[in-house]
Amino acid sequence: MLENIASRLTDQLYLHCPLDQRKKVIYTYGIQLSLSTLASMCSIVLLGILLGDAPSAFLFLGVFFFLRLFGGGYHAPTYARCFLLTNSVYLAVVGASYWIVRFQLYHLLPVIVVASCVVVMVLSPIRNKRHPLFEKTYRKNRKIAVVLVSIESSLFLLLFFWRIFPPYVIVSTMSLAAVAVMMLVTLNGRRVKQLCPAQFSAPFFVRISGSAASPFYQ
Repeated sequence: MLENIASRLTDQLYLHCPLDQRKKVIYTYGIQLSLSTLASMCSIVLLGILLGDAPSAFLFLGVFFFLRLFGGGYHAPTYARCFLLTNSVYLAVVGASYWIVRFQLYHLLPVIVVASCVVVMVLSPIRNKRHPLFEKTYRKNRKIAVVLVSIESSLFLLLFFWRIFPPYVIVSTMSLAAVAVMMLVTLNGRRVKQLCPAQFSAPFFVRISGSAASPFYQ
């Protein structure tokens, strides 16, 4: 279904824009990724609204989306599984945050932050053999991922030592942990070492991260 929509949108794009016919399949794939990511993001925001906590949804997307964009990790093999997985991860983050608040397990937060930070710093970016990276892009993504996780973890730890535990800080912490878990899931004893021979036009998240994969779908 998503493929058909993307194909029709690409046809409309070519009707109104003088684009290279040889790149039509690339534009179609880019639109598929954009639609898939947009659907996942909208569903998470909707879940947040239904749960009466829309800010947590935006926080999850802010932490999870951007770290996944540059750090990589497990990607679902189909759009449907991607959609279900992304929403399940969000619900797991919200559920874990709720239990931490309910049982006052605040002492676990610095451990979670430090462990997640180490995982992201060591593994970022996870190479994807289906959508490999230029070596230059690999180094750029690694630097960005390390900077992002350093800023986030420093802020979380600072608030912890100040004994400040607002719910949204906990949601952000668990979102960071979710990124680390998604990275660990991809490990099967070795990391893929493969460089990309060429890059092409793609949606915005592909251009800025250098990978032809959305933060959710492989």
